[in-house]
Amino acid sequence: MADLSSLGGLNPVDMLDLGDGLYADTKESTFRLPTAGRYTLRAPDSFPQASFGRTKKGSLSIQIDPTVAAGDHEGFTVRFTKVSGTVYNRDGKKVSQIGDYLRATGFKGTLSNEQEQADAVEATANQTYEADLDWRVYESATGYSLEGMTRFPKKEDGTYQSWIDSPSQKDENGNAIKLRANLFVRRFIPVAA
Repeated sequence: MADLSSLGGLNPVDMLDLGDGLYADTKESTFRLPTAGRYTLRAPDSFPQASFGRTKKGSLSIQIDPTVAAGDHEGFTVRFTKVSGTVYNRDGKKVSQIGDYLRATGFKGTLSNEQEQADAVEATANQTYEADLDWRVYESATGYSLEGMTRFPKKEDGTYQSWIDSPSQKDENGNAIKLRANLFVRRFIPVAA
């Protein structure tokens, strides 16, 4: 019998009944990453101070982590989703990821500084919008990445496997480490005029 005297006084515990039908056994995981496609998303209910930061080049960056708002995957959060204020040209016009996000939520207007951009994003709390989502794997140790659900291996049932074997990293037994896909926003869908 185990000697627990070295632990000091024993704490009272709730009784556990391990009999059949009396104990909730763990179940096989039914997790499935949402497939690539267009989804209705909901902005978070607030944007805490930690949501606001800077890119490596110094532009405003805002973490928006949306949640799938309808369908089979309702409630699934698209984690680590950031939009940047870095301005670039598209079809001869100045655009940014923040601008794409705001257009998807229906925002129209002019933003002339970072505070106005931040205020406009904060005003999107709980709003719904549409975006195209897809899969991405990134291995930080090597910089290896794979993007696009259809580039992942197909399973026997015709669906795609949401992980790949690392091309370079092995575990202690010499087996490839599994790299799990995450969802990312491929494109924000602007509200039709």
